[in-house]
Amino acid sequence: MAKGAKKRLVIQEQKLRKRLLFISCGILVAKLVLMLSVKNGGWLGADGESYLKGVDGLIKDGLFSKGSILVYWPAGYPILIWLVSFISLSKLIYLVTFLQTILYFGASAFFVDRIRLTRLSKLALPIALLLGLNPTLSLSSMVIGYESLVASSMLASIALIIRYEQGDKSRKKLVGTLVGVGVFQSVSGFAQPRELLIGLFIFIVWGLYQRSWKFLASVVLLGTCVMMVLPAGLMLRNIKADNGAVISKNLGVTMSLGAGDNATGGYTNVGGVPCPATPPASAATDSQLVKCTINWYLKHPGKTVVLVVKKSIYFWSPWYGPVANGTMARNPWLKIDPIRNVDSKLAGHKLVYGWIGKLISWIWLLSGLALFFIGLRWLWSMGGLERQVGVLSSVPIFVAWLTSIGTIGDHRFRLPTMGLSLFLQVAGYFEVKRRLAGAPKVVALEPRGRAR
Repeated sequence: MAKGAKKRLVIQEQKLRKRLLFISCGILVAKLVLMLSVKNGGWLGADGESYLKGVDGLIKDGLFSKGSILVYWPAGYPILIWLVSFISLSKLIYLVTFLQTILYFGASAFFVDRIRLTRLSKLALPIALLLGLNPTLSLSSMVIGYESLVASSMLASIALIIRYEQGDKSRKKLVGTLVGVGVFQSVSGFAQPRELLIGLFIFIVWGLYQRSWKFLASVVLLGTCVMMVLPAGLMLRNIKADNGAVISKNLGVTMSLGAGDNATGGYTNVGGVPCPATPPASAATDSQLVKCTINWYLKHPGKTVVLVVKKSIYFWSPWYGPVANGTMARNPWLKIDPIRNVDSKLAGHKLVYGWIGKLISWIWLLSGLALFFIGLRWLWSMGGLERQVGVLSSVPIFVAWLTSIGTIGDHRFRLPTMGLSLFLQVAGYFEVKRRLAGAPKVVALEPRGRAR
């Protein structure tokens, strides 16, 4: 590359980076101002009261509190809040939402900056805007709930892997990246144990891209060991609190709710499978409920297929309207959602829940799903690092989707991986736009020489 062209490229990249940083910082400042105008600095999420009740037990009895809420719901997120309470109890929610907002800002900016250094650089600006301005995802950092914490960890994990793949790939860098990703996934699994499955698949898929089976084994083993540190500590806490060697006890109940002859597949249903307790116990244990639910699925393949379809629809459903199903009634965006405002009037309710509202809801759902798959297919076709980024970004989404199928269909389960799905949907939009314009396949996003 000519010296003059290289200099212009460096200047362009510096301008783009400054612009992206300015956008991210501007959105952060706006959110911090909003935080000051909201009572207590944030809102309670779907299980907000339960988490705070767990915090009360920790404040009263310490880390090994025997409060039942700390076993039925995973104690990890309440413990994190409890640790923050040592800074200030009176401003606890302000501090929690502030820390979550800073973490989300850092993870989003890091992810966008790494995308900027790939052949997908033209996607960096719209991704930065969407991650910062998407009301549901961005405002979730101001909600007492684990979702934003996990969403930030997912973005940061994928960004760390991209940075490693863009570097010299030395053993030292590999170990450092594994530890970093392991820490973020450990925090995710600590806050919500089902995210451990996502972390495991991230390590497996990333390991498959390494140079040998030996590297695959090293990546999976070391990454998993780091990832399990906090969840293992949570299990030890529960043993000490006389609750058994478990992380939480709500998996079986949740799985059972999403199955059974009368199950609808959604959260608000009358599902449940018969599961007799083993004497002298009066009720089935969590592990017994898991086994009973799996057996029911195996014995009822036809009903299972129907529930799989319904749960998938609910997982990808809008936040509000006739197709929506889940536990996002406290979504901050719904406070100003124009569709909900229309629904508040009698004529508007008929419009929102009539055939027009159903048509719009289905278009929203199917178009988002289509863009996701188109974006993934396009990144796959590019090969190289871009293919790896596409696969790694899609793995958490597919695992979260399967988890919803295995438990209940709830659009809230989509929130922790929403940053990654927005990235793939932006890629899908660019690919659709390219096809409609009849442009050559990757010309618009051609890899550029970079000054080192």
